[in-house]
Amino acid sequence: MHTITIHAAKGGSGRTTAVMALTSGFLVLGKRVMVMDCTSQTCRGPKCQEPTTLQAWLAAMEACRFRSPQLELAECPTEERVEDALAAATTCGFDIVLIDTQAYPEDALSMVLAKADLIVVPATGPQEARFSCQSLSEQFDCPEHIIGLITGHRHGAAEASEIRAAFGALPVFHSEPPGSEALAEQILHGDIAHFTSMLACKSGQPGYARYRAAHAAYSEVLALTIELQWALKGLRLEAFEGDTSPFSYIRKSVA
Repeated sequence: MHTITIHAAKGGSGRTTAVMALTSGFLVLGKRVMVMDCTSQTCRGPKCQEPTTLQAWLAAMEACRFRSPQLELAECPTEERVEDALAAATTCGFDIVLIDTQAYPEDALSMVLAKADLIVVPATGPQEARFSCQSLSEQFDCPEHIIGLITGHRHGAAEASEIRAAFGALPVFHSEPPGSEALAEQILHGDIAHFTSMLACKSGQPGYARYRAAHAAYSEVLALTIELQWALKGLRLEAFEGDTSPFSYIRKSVA
């Protein structure tokens, strides 16, 4: 079993969106997933009638026919609940535990950071990346198991490069989930693969632009999920520097 904690020290960085997207990716790969909610929403009290973000998302996922034992949600506002949920995940044979956290330090947050096999730090802008890196560097001396994630940057490749630079020495995933409706509204649609299939249509038909955007988001989620699996094994993608034209491969095959 692998434990992955999604954490950023600033709100609005895309933590919950990343958790929901990665859950869909791992389910497509045939993994059993437990999602742990360690956000402040789990502490709202018994009188609150509105479902939390992840509760509403779980209902949408169940409508897409994903339910126990494939997928479970555990609400863990305290250290004791975290310990119990991790023990239950191990006993029940879950492959992946994805943990959504809050920005402010709590005992439960410290525990899930310490228990994580991998800590993923999402950021939608350079300021968020710098702030989260500074916060985590105060807790970890050698953060080899911490990787940055660019989530839905707004201004194209130039801003993406700026965010990568803002992560400093921290490695960053090459995959970049786009800021699309399909990911932003997972709480309503549930599984990204199911939502994409529902929109499927041919070029020139009404709704094709929406389908194309959803398909692009789904493809990037799968790429990120596979890259994350490699990261759990200590592997990292490196940018290829060389001749990527088809002619170079043809020359090599002929030679």
